[in-house]
Amino acid sequence: MNEVTHLFKTEAAGTCAEVLDFWLYECSLDEAPDAAQVAAWRAVFQARGGAFARLAAVCQSWLDAEAADV
Repeated sequence: MNEVTHLFKTEAAGTCAEVLDFWLYECSLDEAPDAAQVAAWRAVFQARGGAFARLAAVCQSWLDAEAADV
């Protein structure tokens, strides 16, 4: 997941959105990130600000849904 985090720190918002969507909603369960990883990604997007704020909100929505499922 370090490569994904690096990508989120360096790539454009559109690329990040596509990759985030895959990891949160399309990948297999055995490859899926855990809540701590998604929280770390949220922090990266929050720090980048601007267009990345929407991606931070997507991460938060995923975290909220995961917490509700527990």
